[in-house]
Amino acid sequence: MCADPNEGDRSVSGNLRDQIERRSVVMLTYLNGLPRAVPFTLMLGLMIAGLLTTGPLAFIALMLVATFLAWLLVVGWPLMSPSARLLRLASTLLVAGVAVNQLFQ
Repeated sequence: MCADPNEGDRSVSGNLRDQIERRSVVMLTYLNGLPRAVPFTLMLGLMIAGLLTTGPLAFIALMLVATFLAWLLVVGWPLMSPSARLLRLASTLLVAGVAVNQLFQ
């Protein structure tokens, strides 16, 4: 019997985290090789497109941004302070909320 009742939970989440990190290495390496302006410009373009239009196109553009932010949040979670986690989570949820709003306008 385990001394820590939460030990099994951590091993499952640890395995999931390991899988996410392993699968993210390729994309992170690719993004690191790009000029810094490229990912920023792409995300900015998607944000502007999502905010200036309505309907399904705006929803898709903004959800791509929200998905990217969520992925960065998950990958960087262990290295972030609690306030940074909260801020990134709030910004991800804000973009997702605006995406849903744009879909129904």
